[in-house]
Amino acid sequence: MIHHHEMSEQPGKVTDPVCGMTVEAEQAGAQGLSTEYEGKTYFFCGRGCKLEFSDDPARFLDPSYHPAM
Repeated sequence: MIHHHEMSEQPGKVTDPVCGMTVEAEQAGAQGLSTEYEGKTYFFCGRGCKLEFSDDPARFLDPSYHPAM
């Protein structure tokens, strides 16, 4: 089962938890731009966001965090 930080209104689209961009989950996964954390899969727009998330996942999943592009 695919989990995500926040679902977009469009099927197959999810929100990058770091920058807030909408990404295509299947495409991001195929490009290696996903990671597992506490049993959930998160998808990213690019390698930089994935690396930032990996450094401190709790920061980006905190309800008080607001992504800024």
